[in-house]
Amino acid sequence: MSQRHLSKLRVQAEKKLAQLGQKRDDSSLSVQLNQQQHQALAQMILTYRGAKEGSNVLLWQNSASMAQVLEPMRVKLAQKEVFLQQEQLRIDRLWRKQLGRQQGLKWLEKQTHIQEQAQVARREQAVVDDMAGFYYKNKGQ
Repeated sequence: MSQRHLSKLRVQAEKKLAQLGQKRDDSSLSVQLNQQQHQALAQMILTYRGAKEGSNVLLWQNSASMAQVLEPMRVKLAQKEVFLQQEQLRIDRLWRKQLGRQQGLKWLEKQTHIQEQAQVARREQAVVDDMAGFYYKNKGQ
């Protein structure tokens, strides 16, 4: 593979890595926001359920029905959290895989460059050796 082609592949891998990194950050933020919403909703339910039975009957009934209405929402948020965490793990695995590809291409590009430099140095040395041989031959005559 040529140095140009490897460089092009590495740049593409870096772009994809950056995109996956952004998705990874967004996914993490979604999980955090969902957890905050879940905690806030759970706290509201606890507050409504904590209404004293001895207080106003209408207020107590209202609190009980609010807690009953909010409970399915809390369950939905818990389910959403599981889904978001799975998605976060999936994106994280893709990001790590892409990081490995990008690092591998970077290493291969460097190795190819080193090999090309060594090959150029060998050619230059061969030319110098040929010139020295020619000079030595002509000097000896």
